[in-house]
Amino acid sequence: MAEYQRKLGKYVLPGTVYMKTLYQIRDYFRLKEKIQDAIDESPDPRAPKSTGGKKGSPTERKALKVSDDSNIVRAIDKALNDIPEEYRKGVWRSVMYNEPYPLDASRSTYGLHKSRFVYKVAENLNWI
Repeated sequence: MAEYQRKLGKYVLPGTVYMKTLYQIRDYFRLKEKIQDAIDESPDPRAPKSTGGKKGSPTERKALKVSDDSNIVRAIDKALNDIPEEYRKGVWRSVMYNEPYPLDASRSTYGLHKSRFVYKVAENLNWI
């Protein structure tokens, strides 16, 4: 199914930025898992103690590895928290799984909040 971006209002993104943002949001759970795996990761006790020419500590390398992914997850969480609570689940499920909006509000209301959510994620990631 083709992705549709509302063209009305102030929450309109360039097409490529819109798609990039959608796919970044859809990668949310994988990123969270990757962050948790990096945090839980422990060095192999059988590995040699030499750093192999790498400078820095293992903790520093782990922090750098997690930093970018954490920034993306925070940007998504922040944008989602800006959506009124009664619309979050419908907007989230529409973006993540392309599900239809719930019937508890009009499509235009949900469409506005979805546009705002995607726009805010792109803004939080400094893509616009």
